[in-house]
Amino acid sequence: MTPRRETTPARDYAEEYRRLRALVGSGRVAEAVDVATTIAYNAPTAQRRAQAWLFILQGQIDQRSIADIPTTLDQADSAVRRCRDYRLTGEYHALAAWYHHHHVKSLHFTAQHLVLASRALRSMNEASQAAVDAWYDLAVVMSNCGYQQQATEALDQCHMLADRIGVPRSSVEGVEIRVREALLAYYTGDPHACIGMLQREVRRVKPHLHDLDTREMEWIHYALGRLSLLGFGERWSVEHYLPSVTSSAEALDLRALARASRLIAQGRGPEAMRTLEEREIGDETIGVMEPEHLRSLALVATGDHAESILAAHQTTYALYKQINEFHTIYLDSAAALVDHDQLRRAAAGWADRANTDDLTGLPNRRKLDAFLAEVGGEGMIAVLDLDGFKAVNDTHGHQAGDAILQRVAALLSSVTRSGDLLARTGGDEFIIVLPGASEFDADAVSERIRVAVASENWEYSVPGTPVDVSIGWARLVPGGNPAQTLWAADQAMYQMKRSRKSYLTAVSSVPSAGSSR
Repeated sequence: MTPRRETTPARDYAEEYRRLRALVGSGRVAEAVDVATTIAYNAPTAQRRAQAWLFILQGQIDQRSIADIPTTLDQADSAVRRCRDYRLTGEYHALAAWYHHHHVKSLHFTAQHLVLASRALRSMNEASQAAVDAWYDLAVVMSNCGYQQQATEALDQCHMLADRIGVPRSSVEGVEIRVREALLAYYTGDPHACIGMLQREVRRVKPHLHDLDTREMEWIHYALGRLSLLGFGERWSVEHYLPSVTSSAEALDLRALARASRLIAQGRGPEAMRTLEEREIGDETIGVMEPEHLRSLALVATGDHAESILAAHQTTYALYKQINEFHTIYLDSAAALVDHDQLRRAAAGWADRANTDDLTGLPNRRKLDAFLAEVGGEGMIAVLDLDGFKAVNDTHGHQAGDAILQRVAALLSSVTRSGDLLARTGGDEFIIVLPGASEFDADAVSERIRVAVASENWEYSVPGTPVDVSIGWARLVPGGNPAQTLWAADQAMYQMKRSRKSYLTAVSSVPSAGSSR
């Protein structure tokens, strides 16, 4: 694997970065997106354009502009690849993990992006405020996705780098991560630990509040409100530090939760309910349980609610302990898969780079043509095309599409015989050549492919976009024209695709039992 080239931001680039980071940190997210968009389309260097796309992506996440994110992910991926910069690569994968966790709902893709982000940042030599911020952003995303132990480790890396290069920790305190850790204790049956962690965190940062950015302050504001709900309110506030206007969806969610918590603590249940109903609080901010939990408490905001709150969650302890352990196990498993994939790619690249498809590691068209020219005697050749693949790209972005192509390549490899050739010739098209095979052998391979593809849980990887495969076969004959045989297989594949489409259309048009015409 060719080492990546390390870069150090030039003075104007560093100033541009600081300006954008300050806009995001102060809650002026919409303004940051506008500035970054101008840079993305006009900057003279690849690095500045890539950094701008990452700020656009971060801004869309902050504003919950979910429909725009898949396109921006593709743009950011392309821009970052051109830079070959570890820090930018790590930032990209961290933000991609957030999207795949919350909106693709794919544990596999989320974990894979987190592994790639962590490895990219561990490989960088850059020592700058931007590098510190990259570790911080990864820690926040890991916490947001539920990987609390790994988030703490990433935050430690962030703080060690900050200390080494003299960057104040106040810019990367990690309040959000520690508040999430406290809530995890609360919802896994240890509310007293939650109270202790929240108290320690707010008191730890109190002496240097003026050094914190607005996002950290929003989380402190929420933590103070949550402590008041638990019966351990502090006698100070940070409301005067918060801007009156913000375009951050997370900040608006936290303000609503903090206000509702205080109102419930004061026994003002109807006002708390109105606060929670006036804003649709996103699951992305603090999970699904906290808003629903506060709604339930607002309905019973009378009497000694603090003890009833503390006792209500013991039953969930075993479940959440299991989930937390599963996250760690799964992330380790994803790391092993990444290792295997990188090893396979490296081996394919060095062994036969000119004849290998970069994405899947399979033989490419050049290798296929050479193989067909050498095949003597009879055999069978198939053209395979994925059904539903365009919907994967359109719905989840090209990176998800690439991952699906890699998965399909692995499935096809598992069902072909030794001595057969499996190639990818471009897009979502694959070719299988079975030297010496008969139609009976081809039918057996087709059945194995159909079973393998049907058994894959595509809903788990790309929800709402099922993947299937159409296969067309043609016979290779001694002295025949391989190119003509390949064309015949291609036509057979399209005939199958048309037949299946016609069948599905006919079935969908049949009225259900009991319906009137």
